[in-house]
Amino acid sequence: MRVLIIGNVTLDEIGDRIRVGGTGYYGGRALAQYLDAEVYVATNISEIYKGLIKGVLESHGIKIIETGYNSTPVFIIRNGKAVGFKGESPKINLLSLEPYIKIYRFDVVILGPILNEINLNELNVLDSWSPKVAALDIQGIVRRVNNHGEIELVWNENMEKKFQKIDIVHGNAKEFCFSKDINLLLKRVKEWSLSTKTLYLVSLDEKGLYMIKNGEILYIKPPPINVVDEVGAGDILLSVTAYYMAKGLTPFEATFRGVAAAVLKIENAYKEWFDKDLLESFAREIAQNVEVL
Repeated sequence: MRVLIIGNVTLDEIGDRIRVGGTGYYGGRALAQYLDAEVYVATNISEIYKGLIKGVLESHGIKIIETGYNSTPVFIIRNGKAVGFKGESPKINLLSLEPYIKIYRFDVVILGPILNEINLNELNVLDSWSPKVAALDIQGIVRRVNNHGEIELVWNENMEKKFQKIDIVHGNAKEFCFSKDINLLLKRVKEWSLSTKTLYLVSLDEKGLYMIKNGEILYIKPPPINVVDEVGAGDILLSVTAYYMAKGLTPFEATFRGVAAAVLKIENAYKEWFDKDLLESFAREIAQNVEVL
């Protein structure tokens, strides 16, 4: 299976350490290293960090499509969350990727912007690309950087109309920032789901996940785990869910495997994350903890 992840690979600054991050790394690694997918990441890369970024991604079987700008965004991470930003996140023009689409005919396209590098007005290109599954993480759509270099979240009205082109939309509940009231948030997303094919995944960090599709809301209660490192869990959830949907599983069956992969990475962050057998076993366990709302 061929997968294209579009979004700038980042450097995450954690104390005095720097490591590679972004959907391209976390989602790409989960698919290429552990699920044997052929993964390409379309990203801008700074010449200064090119050796580091290419070395890390290629070591996990991820191929890179450079999109032209000499820049890599840097996030300041504290307690597993991005709290500050340095540098810039150059735009990625979706039309510029057309030659790669024609050559590789990707089964899955994952839009994983980290800071507004993808323009939602360009999503019409997905009609001609015709992937089996198109997925979007809203994190990089709603993020803004204020004058102090701090990360803020801003919702653009009617943005949900753009989601109609997408099969899976994921975001943390905080990133669906039109409401801080979870009940109002779920009501509104449920209304969106009645008029579109989209599966919505609303993460609650350690409190679990809501799956919303066709006006139905399912809640996955989180299993008890030993939290080692949560960074990248949402990227893995989205990528693995999209992968299994493209393989023909139902949206909810695919989501159970996405949740399993994310949880296993959180527990095994500094060793092998999972294998296929462990993933299937854990997904079955997670499926037993689902509540229909």
